[in-house]
Amino acid sequence: MSEMRAFAYRLLGQREYSVFELGQRIRRKWPGAPDIGDLLDALVNENLVSDERFAESFIRSRLQRHQGPFKIKAGLRSKGVSDTLISRQLDAYSDQWTELASEWLVRQHDGPIDFDSKKKYYRRLVNRGFTHDQAMDAVNQP
Repeated sequence: MSEMRAFAYRLLGQREYSVFELGQRIRRKWPGAPDIGDLLDALVNENLVSDERFAESFIRSRLQRHQGPFKIKAGLRSKGVSDTLISRQLDAYSDQWTELASEWLVRQHDGPIDFDSKKKYYRRLVNRGFTHDQAMDAVNQP
């Protein structure tokens, strides 16, 4: 148990982890260990691991990469974060998505965009996780 705890401390010293993700890492190293759940509960109670802190950190890093809400939501789900927490965290940025898409577009192409390029950049924005409306607003800005 103390070896698992030390391993968890090392991981948490490097970056934030979701409870699910940390559990996966520990289970990978000790596949048959029965008390991993107890360790995770203790780490949560000590406030050393928190899905809320992890989600905030994850969202900030993805915003810097100019990723949209759908892609961020999928990434958080894959890390075991609950949908209610994801929605609450993403709602804090609800007024910034179109601006973020526009910033990404300006970095890709400065100046007026012809119709064929608009189609290409629209697809790329949607692939980056932005909604139809956010991508259309960004592409159609003057």
